[in-house]
Amino acid sequence: MCQRLLWIGSLVLLASSHATGQSGPTLVGSGYGSPPYVSVAPGQVLTLWVAGLKAISPSTSNATMFPLPTSLAGISVTLNQTQRAFSQTLPLTLISVVQTNLCGDPLNTAQACLLTAITGQIPFELVSDPFPSPPPSALVISQDGVNSQSFPVGTVEDNVHVLTGCGGYPGTCVTHADGSLVSSALPAQPGEMVVIYTVGLGHTVPAVASGQPTPVPAPTVGGVLVNFDFRCNAGPSRPAGGNARQGIGVSPAFAGLTPGQAGLYQINVQLPNVFPAVQACPESGAYYPAFSNLTINIASPYFSYDGAAIWVQPGQ
Repeated sequence: MCQRLLWIGSLVLLASSHATGQSGPTLVGSGYGSPPYVSVAPGQVLTLWVAGLKAISPSTSNATMFPLPTSLAGISVTLNQTQRAFSQTLPLTLISVVQTNLCGDPLNTAQACLLTAITGQIPFELVSDPFPSPPPSALVISQDGVNSQSFPVGTVEDNVHVLTGCGGYPGTCVTHADGSLVSSALPAQPGEMVVIYTVGLGHTVPAVASGQPTPVPAPTVGGVLVNFDFRCNAGPSRPAGGNARQGIGVSPAFAGLTPGQAGLYQINVQLPNVFPAVQACPESGAYYPAFSNLTINIASPYFSYDGAAIWVQPGQ
């Protein structure tokens, strides 16, 4: 398994939320959806894309130990909540800060040329409310003590997202029991246990502190359901309760946080002992090649869902 402290920092998620009438830092992306539906969940790891920050040196700064810091390269992020009868200000713990020069000239460090990717963890202390009273929750980016304007975000109980790009492999981050990645060269076999890595599954039992490594035994998430879609390049769909072989969801063997990591979840799924007839998929050289012949759909305890597209060995 490609497990190290900053591995999860490669997550790249796009959206947009532009500031108007004010100079300085501007949040230009976050979350998993398009504006105005940017939402965050307790414990969620995500990347904020910010324009207008000053140049940092070096251009990449990574957290190197636990607990994760609340400031990197002079940059910090806070989440302000005003929910009905209470208010709170929560600092995000940060994993990495990476700055890219969009102008193509490394000597041009004008703020208009710089796009900064801030990867961090939404605090578990976030109180989720899909129908908050105004004003909504808001993110504020700070550089060297100077605050940006606030950028409104929604809050949800979970926002599950299956990771991709683990160890340089372009597919989903799903491993065999020995930690090797499931791929077309090493497909999953009938009856084996595979491990799906995700973020955004929300609160756990017991609770954990933000920015801290997950202890052993690992906290769990209840109410997760999975099912199996044995088709080429099948997209995610939402499982419901029932029988996984009939396209309806059942509970996985385990769903919870990954020991030694911050904000990384895993879902251990037992594959069927006998696969149905798995259709032949286009070869890699085809005009529209296949990248999977099984999608394991995942439904969170609340409203979010995603799918892990993998290769399995067809039954003989």
